Amino acid sequence: MIIALASSLALALILLARDEKLREQLGDNYWIISLSLIGAILLVLSGYVWDRTLLERIRDINHKAKQQNDAAEELSDDPDEIIGLARKIEQMARSLQKVEASYRGIVEDQTDLICRYKADGRLTFVNGAYADFFGKRRPEFVGQPWAVFASPESPLAIGKTWPDAVTFECTLDNGTGSTAVHQWTHRAIKDRDGTIFEYQAVGHDITGRKEFESALRQAKEAAESADRAKSEFLAIVSHEIRTPINGVVGFARLLREGPLNPEQAGYVETIHRCGMSLETLVTDILDLSKIEAGRLEIARSSFSLIDCVEDVINLHKTVAAANGIDLRVDASPDLPAILNGDQDRLRQILNNLVGNALKFTEKGEIVVRLSATIGADLPGTAMREIRLFCTVRDTGIGIPAAQMDKLFRPFSQIDTSIRRRHGGTGLGLVISKRLCELMGGEISVHSDPGKGSEFRFNVLMEYQQGDSRTPFVQKAEAAH
Repeated sequence: MIIALASSLALALILLARDEKLREQLGDNYWIISLSLIGAILLVLSGYVWDRTLLERIRDINHKAKQQNDAAEELSDDPDEIIGLARKIEQMARSLQKVEASYRGIVEDQTDLICRYKADGRLTFVNGAYADFFGKRRPEFVGQPWAVFASPESPLAIGKTWPDAVTFECTLDNGTGSTAVHQWTHRAIKDRDGTIFEYQAVGHDITGRKEFESALRQAKEAAESADRAKSEFLAIVSHEIRTPINGVVGFARLLREGPLNPEQAGYVETIHRCGMSLETLVTDILDLSKIEAGRLEIARSSFSLIDCVEDVINLHKTVAAANGIDLRVDASPDLPAILNGDQDRLRQILNNLVGNALKFTEKGEIVVRLSATIGADLPGTAMREIRLFCTVRDTGIGIPAAQMDKLFRPFSQIDTSIRRRHGGTGLGLVISKRLCELMGGEISVHSDPGKGSEFRFNVLMEYQQGDSRTPFVQKAEAAH
């Protein structure tokens, strides 16, 4: 603070000296003020030096007085050097006794098993919890090998090098046929020089936790087994149901082509439409049950990408045109014409997403965008990896952010009123998500309520190296 005051006075003096106009205004008073500032600065600095010198002298006097008092106490308390040494040793012994008593008090209050042993594995100390576990008195353990060394689960063995610190689990028998699992923490006890003179181990009883983990694991396995049995049952039943449904749909189609009056034609059309809906539902359940049971396999074969996509577009083009919706494909120019993968599952994913977009879009457009990135060469083949990216964007009703987590749940829709209006079981998106994952990809969605939704997915496939033909452009040129 004194230094800050002196600095402020010096700064004021400098500013006063540099300001010519101020000097002219002050006249002779300028010199009086300047000399006053210089005197104030010298006075402040002199006081600071005086205080520092006085403080150092006081400290030196206190230090010398303390040394003289300590020497006087030693001469008065211990006139005999041998007696003084004996008293110091006695004081150290009492201190050690206090430390040992405190240590033993802490150790005895623990419910964990605590023991100490030498490098030969023989015990030097056990606490009460250790003795109670084995049902013996503590003196009986001193000099005996630590019981953990005899367990096959122990990573420590007599005669081998032990780590300074290690944690492990070990099951011990208390001698009455009862066992318990303990988690042991083993560490070395070192002196000031870093030399190991003893080891200590603390065992915490985790029997209850291990039993709980075992019960939880068994419950999980039972649940997974029941889930697999359910999926297998659904797969079998769904497969059996498809046969009569195919018969209903087939005969409804034959009746529709025969001579019928308008009323009969309406009935047959209703039967055919309901049969097709039921067939789609059963197919979805069958696919989902196969996926859940791990029985759905992804096939790999060469196919035309443009044919696969146009099959989906043509399937929905009539409905889109009837509703005044523009349904089109926007493909990247670097897409290969021929891919190697499961075209049926790719078609199924696209069909689900485009059909879903048509269901919830009343006007505007639906755009299917395709692009790809080329991956690494596949060793031993002429193929390369390719990741196909697809986006299905619509201008429909959109999805509220709070309802996004329901999209990929089985039999779930964002609103019961939507289910009544548009129908559906909610299985399409679930199946699409699982198929994307089986094909090495993923699916996501972004939506603005009232503006539309955009579903994005990608799958991992292969393509023939050197095949750089653009499928959509190539097909257009062939048509000419």
